Amino acid sequence: MDLPLTSQNGDAPAVVSEQRLSAETLRRRGAVLTGEAVGDWPWLRSAGRGLIVSGLPGTLVTLDGLRLAPAPSGVVDLTLLPLGLIDSARLSASAAGVAQGAGALSGAVDLLLAPVGGGGRLLAAAGGQAGRGIGVVDLQLGNDFGWVGGGYTRGGALPGGATNQDRWHLAARFQQDVGPVQLWGRGMFARRTEGGNRADWHDVALGLSGGTRWQWRLAVSDGGHREAAGARSRLTQARAVVSGPTGLILPGAVEPISLAAGAEWRRLRLAAGVVRARELFVEAAVPIVQDKPAAENLLATLGVRQAWLAGKSETLWQAGGRWEAFPGIALRAQVARGVDDFATLSGMSRSVGMIATPAFVPGFALTLDRRWQSQGVSQVQAWDVSASWRGRVSDGAQLALTALVTHHDRADFTLVPVPRFASLLRATLETGPWAVSAGWRTRTALAGGVDVSVERQLAEKLRLVVSVGNAGDVQPAGRQGLVQLVAGF
Repeated sequence: MDLPLTSQNGDAPAVVSEQRLSAETLRRRGAVLTGEAVGDWPWLRSAGRGLIVSGLPGTLVTLDGLRLAPAPSGVVDLTLLPLGLIDSARLSASAAGVAQGAGALSGAVDLLLAPVGGGGRLLAAAGGQAGRGIGVVDLQLGNDFGWVGGGYTRGGALPGGATNQDRWHLAARFQQDVGPVQLWGRGMFARRTEGGNRADWHDVALGLSGGTRWQWRLAVSDGGHREAAGARSRLTQARAVVSGPTGLILPGAVEPISLAAGAEWRRLRLAAGVVRARELFVEAAVPIVQDKPAAENLLATLGVRQAWLAGKSETLWQAGGRWEAFPGIALRAQVARGVDDFATLSGMSRSVGMIATPAFVPGFALTLDRRWQSQGVSQVQAWDVSASWRGRVSDGAQLALTALVTHHDRADFTLVPVPRFASLLRATLETGPWAVSAGWRTRTALAGGVDVSVERQLAEKLRLVVSVGNAGDVQPAGRQGLVQLVAGF
């Protein structure tokens, strides 16, 4: 069995509503902007050029675990972050104050940057939407130690419809082992122009990591967003974490307790003011009973973070558990408290759910979660359901089916309107060098509709993807057609 680690040790415990987006899914979606692709997920709603969970404030966006600088309004502008640089994404809906600190009040979107060691890549795309042209050129040159790249994007979709934006970006990432220590870094700059509006965004990070049984990581980063009108924001942060398994094993368990502890410092400047935060945190994943009848794996997750910010002292905490009664069937629950960046708003999140990956249905996975979130007068109650299956349907052909559904029973006094029902259904058939994918979106962050893509593997490292988004849609966003050529070298 796999022991869920603490959120600081590689992967968050599976006790909250959570979904993942693979690089393959992002490519076949046929999107141009990061927010356009990620916004398909049912519990995310649009907030300007960003996304928030269930219409609630306090959705944190991170890149490889480090916060990204938001716009002066406080929401990360996902039209500036190049989609071609994103390898995958993980979305969670719940207060994540212990794992991420103040500001992660309603959930988190964790984006993963294209990895080191993949070599070079060229992405070229052209198309149109609502009579407006779309174009993308993105080139990365890399080796085993890192990559550098740059590109240009024209157009893309927002909730209000097609855009005329132009965006240039430069980016780099490196990773190098120096004895027992790994040194890594990244840097990105992007500029967006649309009519008389312009925005500049940057993110630079540097880190060290090492250790075997006990792993340690140090990271510092600086990011900022500046608009032509003079509005600007900036985020500087430093983070240190130590994590790993202890030698303590409870009488009914077979694996040790895992611990993570660390400290974080941040300075955040927004339109609302400047706040400095100092935080200390500790988390534990505690196996209680394992390998017993009706208790294949029973564990608890506990965490607390003390934050000093905006002249206040706030205690953030979470407690959860997971009970795998039989192999492939598990129940999970969590309760957590979070606060916003200025400690002016606090909130509670509770969730209970089930995970099913039965061995008698190979390739099938089901999650069902009931979620309650409260922030001041805002109240949200929702069901989150995900189901997926992947298997062989004939010699040389595989079929993948995915269904994501969120049903809001209650959404009172949210920042933006929240639909009662939102869903994403997707089917992909792969046979030989061909892959055909069709998705149906209902009341997601962008206009709902049918998305269709056809992918052809032209050579070992050469793919052609033709996609039509919002097919049959009569909303102002209109249909979007895109032809992508992805080449590796």
